[in-house]
Amino acid sequence: MKKVLILEDEPDYVNVLTQLLEPEDFKILAAGTLKEALNILEMVTPDLLIVDWNLPDGTGIDFLKKVRAQKKFNKVRIVMNSIRDSESDQLTAYLEHADFYFTKPIKPEIFLGKIKKILE
Repeated sequence: MKKVLILEDEPDYVNVLTQLLEPEDFKILAAGTLKEALNILEMVTPDLLIVDWNLPDGTGIDFLKKVRAQKKFNKVRIVMNSIRDSESDQLTAYLEHADFYFTKPIKPEIFLGKIKKILE
């Protein structure tokens, strides 16, 4: 069972992603702030991070930089998932080593297919 940490401050959206991923045999962990997510990462190394950009205590890019700076997370795949849809935002995420960038709202089947492909 693959572990997924969702870093998202909107509980309803966390529920949407959870309902999409759990039936596909993913174990879901969720955090609403950078601090919560970093605390979870001290205990667990997930296979995938799904990260929102705008968070109460920073940005998803801040989180991405912190994760990518630690060698123990080199194999963790990271997907940015944000309402921010500019090319410059997407480029920033890729330059900070995001594996993929989805804009909200997602298309569930495409999102799920891409997640499975990233984790192969």
